Amino acid sequence: MHVVQTSVSLAERMKRLPDAILARGRPRTSTVVHVQDGVRYQRILGFGATLTDSSAWLIRRQLSPSDRTALMGQLFGPDGLNLDFIRLPMGASDFTARGKPYSYDDMPRGQSDPSLQHFSIAHDMPYIIPTLREALAIHPRLFVFANPWTAPAWMKANQATDDFGNVGTLLPAAFGPFAAYFVKFVQAYARQGIAVDAIGPENEPVVAEDPGMQFSEADEATFVSRYLHPALMSAGLSTQVYGLDLSWDMLSFAQALAQDIVPGELTGISWHCYFGTPAVMTALHVQAPQLVQLINECSPEIRPFTTPQALIGSLRNWASAVALWNLALDPSSGPVEPPRHRCPRCEGVVTIDETTHIARPGPTYYGLGQFSRFIARGAVRIGTNTFVADQTGLYDFYRPTPGLDDVAFLNPSGEKVLVTYNGTSRPLRFAVGWRGRVLDYRLPAQATTTFTWR
Repeated sequence: MHVVQTSVSLAERMKRLPDAILARGRPRTSTVVHVQDGVRYQRILGFGATLTDSSAWLIRRQLSPSDRTALMGQLFGPDGLNLDFIRLPMGASDFTARGKPYSYDDMPRGQSDPSLQHFSIAHDMPYIIPTLREALAIHPRLFVFANPWTAPAWMKANQATDDFGNVGTLLPAAFGPFAAYFVKFVQAYARQGIAVDAIGPENEPVVAEDPGMQFSEADEATFVSRYLHPALMSAGLSTQVYGLDLSWDMLSFAQALAQDIVPGELTGISWHCYFGTPAVMTALHVQAPQLVQLINECSPEIRPFTTPQALIGSLRNWASAVALWNLALDPSSGPVEPPRHRCPRCEGVVTIDETTHIARPGPTYYGLGQFSRFIARGAVRIGTNTFVADQTGLYDFYRPTPGLDDVAFLNPSGEKVLVTYNGTSRPLRFAVGWRGRVLDYRLPAQATTTFTWR
């Protein structure tokens, strides 16, 4: 049995420890994680983060070619994080290098372009597309998920990129052009050698922000069924569609989408981790087991839980993929669109210093890597018992109870993977139990350990 561990102090950083032995016998503790590879749950799609405009700019423009090559290997290579899922904003998010919103069809105020004659991905050519190509050269099976923060301003009732006052709705006459906008985006990226595997209609559809757009559940359901799905089919595209793209406290929105959209038109639901608990994904699975669920945005560092807790909680509740927020940020949590209020404590998976031009992995990097390096695409979650409970605390933030947390998988190769996390302030002794064999282990406080065996 191979053992890899990351400590809270980062004295151990995905460190390979001496191999352990699963031996026949009795555990020396009552805390036993029973791994049941005959009990099967969801299939795993992947792990990753978001290549925001800021992230791509930092990676491409603030590192030397040799340092960039080394970093991309650390992120996407098999000896690094082995990331195989990337989220891509369609146009600007709140993290843009120039600090200004943009879309792929901006027009002067008062003018429109319903036939999308001015559509162009020229903005992405200098650093976003080259970064994606480099990632794909390392990991050709990279799953690309894209969604916009807003439609072009001329498509909206307020004629602006923002949704302040919740009045930035999509005009009824723009539903068709907005669907065509997605088709053009997927086709334009395909011409650049980048397959967009999945799209979502809107990031955080009921949150007033800039860039942002108000998109009610009824409007999103209508858009997907009557406009987006037919447009994709007409163009011969098999791009998957995921709805919602908002936090766990929006279960009613997700449930309504599951009821209102015909099966086959909606692949699944994408979630963010900021409010509510991951247990709502289990509730949705009970109602709509055909829907794939994934986390496509999470910044654990701004909430009262750690990266391992976010991943274990999500995976134990039917998430097929987990992607963190920015792939890279600078030491000041930027570059970000002013005013600097959206995510002042956000951290990238790596930090890139614009003064020293050095990339530095942080706690999020190693916390994610304890999962992404070892759990392969196509793995199936298998049965384990757990010793913590999902709950919400102040401000409806997710906060799992202290204790031993765990989740296990069966890789396509037949290898078993068990990830454990100690959510207490003291070391914990526990045992791994599998097919009549046991391993006794001492897990340091707030450490994450990954066990793999055949």
